[in-house]
Amino acid sequence: MIFDEKRRVDRCDKQLEQAFTSIKHYLNKLQKDRRTEHTYEPKKLHRLYVWTQSFLDALDELEQSQYCAVRFSQHITKSYLDEMNAEELDHYRRYVYFYKNALIRLFSILDKLGYFLNDLFELKTEVIKTHFSFFTVLRRMRETGVHPALQQKLFELKVKTKQPLEILRNQRNMEIHYVNVDMLDDLMQNHSYFGDRIGVENFRTNLAELAKGYGMVCETMDLVFQYISRKAAGEHGEGKHGGNAQDSTHYRKRERSGQNNGSGARGSRI
Repeated sequence: MIFDEKRRVDRCDKQLEQAFTSIKHYLNKLQKDRRTEHTYEPKKLHRLYVWTQSFLDALDELEQSQYCAVRFSQHITKSYLDEMNAEELDHYRRYVYFYKNALIRLFSILDKLGYFLNDLFELKTEVIKTHFSFFTVLRRMRETGVHPALQQKLFELKVKTKQPLEILRNQRNMEIHYVNVDMLDDLMQNHSYFGDRIGVENFRTNLAELAKGYGMVCETMDLVFQYISRKAAGEHGEGKHGGNAQDSTHYRKRERSGQNNGSGARGSRI
């Protein structure tokens, strides 16, 4: 609407549509569980359903924020703010707004997914760390041996996108959390001293990194919801959503070992 364009369905964002398809497929599985299978007690089933539905809205908001940032950036032609006329300055400020919004939403989705998986797989990550991220949960899965097939794919994707995600995470942290010594140094290098002309950041590079992060989020959601949909259907003989028998045995052995030597999960470094 803002750009007088057709709706997104006509643009065909394949990454997003694939993630949407996988999430909706899992929603259908939960609906079936509610009607016939009763894998979960009603409260947990309702919680999982609401959580999963919210991922559709969150991905939609992320894509729209990224798209708007790109479209407004196309009107930026000057290298310094004092060179811009009022119209271009408005476009620049709108680009900044939507870019920052996309940053926040990108990591918000990952964090929500971490809490979702922690609840779904009953990982009890909160015992180790009260406030945790998606990547903490991923390490928890790796350490406990729960759902190794999914964990390995997610780990490989994390490694592949490590560099752009670190850049985006630092920008997000400067925006909403804090400025530590390293961030302050980066901030000072990227901003002019008093009296100097204010230059425009390299928004093309920023948007390229954002696109990589966006792709990582879509692929992560697709991997997760394809996997848990298969588990819900009982494919590969591995039962339902919780860890399979081998996973659970491995986890209990680690817990007993920790109790015997006085360390265990509470002492893990995550």
